[in-house]
Parts: sequence; C-alpha cells; structure tokens
Amino acid sequence: MGQPTGYNLYERAFHDIRYRSANTLFATRFPHYRSHRPRNGFFEYSGLAARALRQRQHHRDSDQVTRDLLEAGHAYYIFPLQLNSDAQIVVHSPFDGVREAITKVLRSFAQHAPAESWLVIKNHPLDTGLIDYRRHSEQLARELGIADRLRFIDAGHLPTLLDHARGAVVVNSTVGLSALHHRRPLIALGTAIYSMPGLTWQGSLDDFWQHGEQPDMHLYQAFLDYVVHHTQINGDFYTRTGIAMATAGAVQRLEAVAHA
Repeated sequence: MGQPTGYNLYERAFHDIRYRSANTLFATRFPHYRSHRPRNGFFEYSGLAARALRQRQHHRDSDQVTRDLLEAGHAYYIFPLQLNSDAQIVVHSPFDGVREAITKVLRSFAQHAPAESWLVIKNHPLDTGLIDYRRHSEQLARELGIADRLRFIDAGHLPTLLDHARGAVVVNSTVGLSALHHRRPLIALGTAIYSMPGLTWQGSLDDFWQHGEQPDMHLYQAFLDYVVHHTQINGDFYTRTGIAMATAGAVQRLEAVAHA
C-alpha cells in the first residue's frame, strides 16, 4: 500500500501531464480556477526527472541501509513520509506540512525513544524533491545529538522494513494499514480512518516509543472486511481497465441501494 507499481506510476504521470496541459490551455476561460497543487507543473516535473535519474542509487542506498539494520539487529522505528500537497496533510493533520511533522517526530524520538533504537525515515516515492526533507532531517538530527541513529532513505522494500520494525509512525498514510497487516505497533499523528483503540496507540507520541503495543489482529481483520465491502469499489482513475472496473462497480453499488 502506498507504493504504486511502475505501470500505474507511468499512467498516473501521463494523466497528470494531460491535467496540467488542460489547465494551461484553458486558463483564460477559467481565470478563477485554482489547483490543489501548490507548485507549477514544470517545477514538479523537473524534480521528478531528477529523482528518476538518481533512482538506481536510491535503491542501492536503501538496500544497504536495510542490510545494515537487519545484520546488526538494530531495533528501529519507521516513519514513512507523505506528499506535502496531499489533502491528508493539508486538511486532516495538525501540521502545516511534512517538514513540521518530521520536526515533531525527531524531537520526540531524541527525548523518549530507547537509547539503542534507530529511526528510519522513508521518503514518499512520488516526492518531487522541491523540499529537501533529507537535509532538514539530518541537520535536525545533528542538533539533537542523534545523527548516528537516523537513516533517511528514498526507496526501499517496505514489507521487509515493516516486518522487522519495532513500530511505525505515520501522519495518516495508507502505509498505516500495511503496518497493521505486519502486526507492528502503530501511531497515527493525524486523522486516520484506522486510528482507533485496539489498532493504533491512543496515547502520546512521547509514550509510544517505549509502550506501543501490537494491534488486535481480529479487530484489524473485521475493520478491513467492513471497509472493503462497504466503502470500496475496485478500479482506478488512470487506466481504461481501471475506469471500466470502477464504473461497473459503482453502477452495481447504486443499483443495489436503489433496490434495497
């Protein structure tokens, strides 16, 4: 979850290019339209292009970090980042942006996490790089005296990282569901549909590092079954196959309600 496949990633990119092009072509006809994206598309594309050129190095670096963690047996927590423009951050979190969330997590980790534990911050796979989260994280870690306990990665195999993590911290990312699936102690710092007693830590972040508990897997399965069958329709917005599946599913759902 939260990790788009290569094929779907290209489809989404093409969809975004068409969306941006339409905004530019028809800007004079709709002068009051405002996009949810805070940056000009060309800046974002340049950032994504630069990230793509470094992707092999990112994978090598993250694989090395993972090997080091597992071979040394380090206890670590994982903090996956979200997109700064995501409505989940803008609307459904207490933070002004991802950088503020990083600051809160690092300060709490430095003061309250077990002294032998590490923190792994994993960047979002679609981050444009226009905000340098690595620099911010590493600089703050040095100031807090925990530079040797922080690892920032731009790639990585999330299931492996979750399997061996001591716990996971999210704002409200769908990675939280993956953490629950892997039975990891989890805290959500923002508003999340899965944030409830029995699934996520309901106390403070400061206490989570020492006292986080594994989720109730019976509750998790019941929650997942309800969400899948009552709120989800299979499909997507980016491929013809996905759109056809979503349309058929929506029609079926509406007809079922109409005949209920």
